[in-house]
Amino acid sequence: MGTLPPCPPGGVDGGGEAEASRQKEAFEDLFRSHSQRIGRFLAQIVASRQLADDLLQETFLAAWRDRARLDGLDDPEAWLFAIARNRALQALRRRRRGGSALRRLAFQRTEVEPDPVEATAVRDFIARNLDAEDRILVVLRYVHGFDANELGAITGRSPAAVRQQLSRVTRKLAGEIRAEANRTCQGDE
Repeated sequence: MGTLPPCPPGGVDGGGEAEASRQKEAFEDLFRSHSQRIGRFLAQIVASRQLADDLLQETFLAAWRDRARLDGLDDPEAWLFAIARNRALQALRRRRRGGSALRRLAFQRTEVEPDPVEATAVRDFIARNLDAEDRILVVLRYVHGFDANELGAITGRSPAAVRQQLSRVTRKLAGEIRAEANRTCQGDE
């Protein structure tokens, strides 16, 4: 899996041909020793062989750029895994942001203005059934499209707490919708 990243333009640092050759050889050994295991790790995390190969290259390129740290490391593999982990998390965040933006775009209503009667009914329903804090959270999430991380920053709470509150609020709204539908159906009989 993967090949050694090319030497950066301008060659290697280190003063002299012998030192440059030693650094290159040591780095090639590091790559041979760890690239397969790190590549497997990346493939497991990002679930894409192509992306994992790209991230493997980025990992070793970052390691090459910071190779001066190698001499002082007790465990170069742990250092490489930390770089790989960070690259994988960045890629997953980019993918998630891109995916959520595409989903929001795909589900946007094509009409410019929502039906005023429908919008009023939804607003009134939410106002009747949610307290102010829950209403704010619902509006920020579902009208303005903020994700849990952004909502956490806005509200000063952890993203996990925001997700939990949103889950509780949506369950509550679903229950109220069912109850109102039952009342409406019973009134029709």
